[in-house]
Amino acid sequence: MTRQLVGGDVRRRWDRFSLRLHASLDGDAADRVLPWVDAAIVFVVQLALTAATIRSVSAGGGMGPWLQAAWARTGHRVPIPVGGLDPTRASASLMGEAVLQLTRLVPPAPTFAVIQSLAIAGGVIPLWRLARERAGLRVGATSTVIAAYAMAPTLHQAALTPFHPETVALPFLILAWLQATRGAWVRYWLALAVVLACRGDLGVTVALVGLLVASQHNRRHGWSAAVVGLVWSAGAVRLTMVDEPAGNLTPAGEFVARAVGPLAAIPRVLASPFEELSALYSQPGVRFVVVVLAPLLFLPLVSVKRFSPAIPGLALAVVADRAVARAAGTGVLDLAPTAAHITPSLGFTFIALVFALERIGQRSVVRVNVDRRVLGALLCGAVLFFLIESPSAPYHRPWDWGGRGPTVQVLERMATRVPPDARLASSPSATALVATRRTLVELPPTPRDITAGRVDDLAERVDWVLLDTNGVERGSGLPLWRPSEVDTILRSFARAGFDRLARERGVIILVHQRVDTAAPPE
Repeated sequence: MTRQLVGGDVRRRWDRFSLRLHASLDGDAADRVLPWVDAAIVFVVQLALTAATIRSVSAGGGMGPWLQAAWARTGHRVPIPVGGLDPTRASASLMGEAVLQLTRLVPPAPTFAVIQSLAIAGGVIPLWRLARERAGLRVGATSTVIAAYAMAPTLHQAALTPFHPETVALPFLILAWLQATRGAWVRYWLALAVVLACRGDLGVTVALVGLLVASQHNRRHGWSAAVVGLVWSAGAVRLTMVDEPAGNLTPAGEFVARAVGPLAAIPRVLASPFEELSALYSQPGVRFVVVVLAPLLFLPLVSVKRFSPAIPGLALAVVADRAVARAAGTGVLDLAPTAAHITPSLGFTFIALVFALERIGQRSVVRVNVDRRVLGALLCGAVLFFLIESPSAPYHRPWDWGGRGPTVQVLERMATRVPPDARLASSPSATALVATRRTLVELPPTPRDITAGRVDDLAERVDWVLLDTNGVERGSGLPLWRPSEVDTILRSFARAGFDRLARERGVIILVHQRVDTAAPPE
């Protein structure tokens, strides 16, 4: 009898505590604090991941083109960028240009990392406001949405390959819809202006946002946004006129081709819509959809109207990736569909998720109650796809990133031996270390792509070669270079007139015979 009384008393106390906790969390005070706390956590995690990849010189093929572009903004002339095109001008990115101008005052690599991490974390706040104010979700459901957002594989892929101006569009797309639901049209237009400035092809996304606003909130502001978006993208296509990528791409070329690919895909889609959009039904196209929607249990499709602005970005990304895959050959090691160029599409994917939860939930007096089993399944799906698809999943041991191992230290020492004004060809692993120069050619990462014809072409374009033969295959960890292949490549360079100047731990410096060097070959 005593045990029953004690047990009943404990349960009553727990129930009272739970009610008080839920009441405090569902109050205005929590809404003023929790989204900022969540955003701060996301920012710290994303910045730590980005900083680790930059420190370990493993930030993918994207860092070299951006560092060279930043160097060019300081008054230096770069005839042919390392990625083949300037990453901002070829994609009509005013935001990217503004960031590059900012790097004239502050170091570029930390600037890229901070701005991109802020953009990803910034999406948390308008997404929280939308879920709480407009959809009426409780804190538990809202927190589940934020957790799924924070674990999205695309965002983690973006953190590992800075810099992506289109990432800045993500929070402003969510903010634009939030302001449209509030009727705050000045802020709505300011948010859309930032989105348009991020990349030329995002005008198509803005046009779909405008049509959705016209159908649900305000016809004048909606149709105006649709017209502005289409005119913006048409003007960007006219000004850039970027062709489809051709020839085997190095990692830097692949990065730039993906950055400008969605804009370059617009005229191809308009000219041959059935042929180009058939990529949506290919295996890579289906995988795009799976990576975006499967972690969310395909719930955004419950609110398909609000998901519709995400469709043009996804479609253009699939078409662009097919063009990149055709040109990549064996030169690109990573063609994962979690690439950061689909980041803007995540904005309305999560907006649709919020209103899908509102639709399947049950409204009480002031809030919408969503079944805990649905939220649990959503959280499990987000966690599982994070573990499978995210490059920063625990299986990849991200806590070990940021170290400067012996190979990185050797690369840094070797890079300092190359004169800053020398015409240089470098392996992808060293591109970011030597990017601030007028002439830089990136070598393919695999020896089979460094053919005799390519070596002869390099002999006419460069005087120095920084060759890293320590590359490994992504996933398997198997070495890309065999000793016999290294010897074959070195003989090809020797026949083209290059002498070996230094060799340490698989990193080799070659100098053409026409260059007069003080140090004798080893």
